[in-house]
Amino acid sequence: MFDDQLSPRPLFQSWVEPRVGDIHPAFRSWLLLALQNPAPSPMNDWPLRRQQILQLKTLSSSGRLRIVCTRATTFVAHALQTHVSALGFAVRIEQEMPVDFHDDLYLVICPQMFSRLPPRERRIVFQMEQSVHPRWFTPDYLNILYNSMAVFDYSVQNIQFLIQQGIPSYMIFHVPLSPVHNYPGADFSRALSVAEHADACDVLFYGDWKNKRRQAFLKVLSEHFDVRAERSLYGHDLWHAMAHAKVVVNIHYYENALLESTRICECLSLGARVVSETATDQGQHPDWEDRVVFTQINDAQAMVKAIHQCLQQTHVAASNLQERPYRMGPSIKTAFEALNLLTDR
Repeated sequence: MFDDQLSPRPLFQSWVEPRVGDIHPAFRSWLLLALQNPAPSPMNDWPLRRQQILQLKTLSSSGRLRIVCTRATTFVAHALQTHVSALGFAVRIEQEMPVDFHDDLYLVICPQMFSRLPPRERRIVFQMEQSVHPRWFTPDYLNILYNSMAVFDYSVQNIQFLIQQGIPSYMIFHVPLSPVHNYPGADFSRALSVAEHADACDVLFYGDWKNKRRQAFLKVLSEHFDVRAERSLYGHDLWHAMAHAKVVVNIHYYENALLESTRICECLSLGARVVSETATDQGQHPDWEDRVVFTQINDAQAMVKAIHQCLQQTHVAASNLQERPYRMGPSIKTAFEALNLLTDR
């Protein structure tokens, strides 16, 4: 329908571009996003423009940073806010893309979920797809990553994959996820009692359970425990459910999946006990893996045994999150220094 320069081919021109000269509403959002994020080519001067921005240190005076996230990635937004605020930025979190882009800098989590994006000169993106299944990395999505000031990624394996796809290594920063000691839901969760509430359950799973692999696991667990499986829980509803669950389980969507760091770190931030399958990137989260009970991949009976052992523990010593040397904060500082964002601070 469009040529390499994103102009409509003659057969579709009257449909895509009506006589009034406007873009047809059916294509407006996609085309504007595509024009803002052109594919890597000799005609795309973005690498040069990006380098000039860094050399001129035009972002060093940035004081206001807005984090834009989906509901499912709110925890990641709070974790980023904690560490970016410590660097002297005024940080706001939004779950809707602003109409106008007046802030100095934007950090967009899962940018492919939005039909509009901030200008690339003021945009950092946090990439959260799993490269073990590259079907999510469409050309349009890769173009968005390529045309941003920087790409944050939580996984070393993902970063290696992105470099293979043509994203320059100097644009990508490893920002591993970690629990947050002042996560807003923690006090809410501690104020509730598991034993005294009608919604109490032995085991909670939250996430997309509509695939055969997770359903098979949950079926086995349900034969031994009172299991609550929720597909769409966010904010207070999630905190409420987690406060009334004795154990939270992490079951991979794919057999060869990376560890679901977002879910696990959120659970740990809320003081939950977590039982999880091992993952292909096992051992790459040394700052918090020891707080999770791991069972072998594809072994539902091993998970049953691990949950039984957790339920028999009448008291679990609290771990002070603040005392842990998490890598997320230093990683963000390193990235911001490389982007010349801290020059005037």
